[in-house]
Amino acid sequence: MVVILSFFALFLSLGSLTRGSQSGPDDESYLNSRIKSVVVLVLENRSFDTVAGGFSYSSDIDNLVNKRNYCNPANISASTGGTVCATPTLPNVSVDDPSHSISGNNMEVFGTFHPSDSSPETMQGFVTAQALTYNVNVSLAGQTIQYWNEWDIPVLRTLAQNYVLFDKWFCAVPGPTNPNRAYLTSGTSHGHGKNDLAFNVSAIPQRSIFQQLSENGISWINYSNTSGFLPDALFYSWTASSGATQTNVKTLGQFYMDARAGTLPQFTYINPECCKLQSFHPSSSAYDGQIFLKTIYEALRSSPQWDEMLFIITFDENGGFGDHVPPPVGVPPGDDLTYTEIAPDGKPVTFDFTRLGVRVPALLVSPWVGEGLIEHEGQNNGGVYTHTSIPAFLANLWGLDYLTPRVEFSSTFEHLIQEEKRDTIQTLPMPHVF
Repeated sequence: MVVILSFFALFLSLGSLTRGSQSGPDDESYLNSRIKSVVVLVLENRSFDTVAGGFSYSSDIDNLVNKRNYCNPANISASTGGTVCATPTLPNVSVDDPSHSISGNNMEVFGTFHPSDSSPETMQGFVTAQALTYNVNVSLAGQTIQYWNEWDIPVLRTLAQNYVLFDKWFCAVPGPTNPNRAYLTSGTSHGHGKNDLAFNVSAIPQRSIFQQLSENGISWINYSNTSGFLPDALFYSWTASSGATQTNVKTLGQFYMDARAGTLPQFTYINPECCKLQSFHPSSSAYDGQIFLKTIYEALRSSPQWDEMLFIITFDENGGFGDHVPPPVGVPPGDDLTYTEIAPDGKPVTFDFTRLGVRVPALLVSPWVGEGLIEHEGQNNGGVYTHTSIPAFLANLWGLDYLTPRVEFSSTFEHLIQEEKRDTIQTLPMPHVF
């Protein structure tokens, strides 16, 4: 009988973890006493090495300046033609927008449009993919593996140096923007592997974090500066049919007013403009992107809500820009859907949403996190940080269910919330045009 009862107690404890609650210092009450509001800003189309490849303030960062000389062959299928190596020479505005389709990612990561299950992730195909996409010379194609000089991106560098930088955070899909944003906000893209029409007509059917929060009485607003496409909350048919379009989707101007007044909701989700001004997506400039990020941070830092806030910054996908760390395998989202597209060689490519995408920058910003910390692999669940770590954290924060198996797989970061609040910088440096 003792054995049976012990097994039953263990089963109940495992069940409680599946529902998103945890025991000890990471439990819901511990988090709730410190974090009352969460703000998520998802920027566009830059890899980790593009942004943080030159950060020298910590030798613990797995980046280019600390770890290795990273090069790509000019043509991955030819034994001649030379190589291109990464240097801190990426310009303020990238000339071309690299390929970031599923098949393009295959070429960049595996060196072929059609990898097998045993194909090695060489991370050697970024220059080749760019040359094939735009028929450009090696010098221009080589921009895909160059990175920003750390002194040219002082806003990003200062945030990283003052808060928590994740150097093993991977995008959810080795593909474009909207499938990744769907994973971040619902734990699946429902089989979508490209930015197709369904995202622009609120035809994505699955339950999202926005629906989940409303069902649990947790306030949220999607503040958006988008034009020409829908803000992320409006991907979903529930948002359009429930009336939340009118009540929970606001302009970015309203965000600044709400931050100043201390009336931000419990969950704030911010869409930047894309793709010419402030999102970092080519042809957006690094200068304008930093100005935007600076204004968002300073609005939050001066808000009456700052002392109980967690601000999460990430990039939706690498955008075809190079990174030297091979992405891991995750788990599928549980809907058993696949996506097929035609690769540039005219042959079909089918993807089953198991493999994660390339590493992207992610930052945890709050008076409740440490200064200048570097977070590597995750410490719970599947041991991997990816975009679905955000809805997984929200589940643990507010006692919600995990939306999909991918969400349940994703590591969360409660352990980074400290016991004591600390003073934090009020303003970020002004960037310059370079």
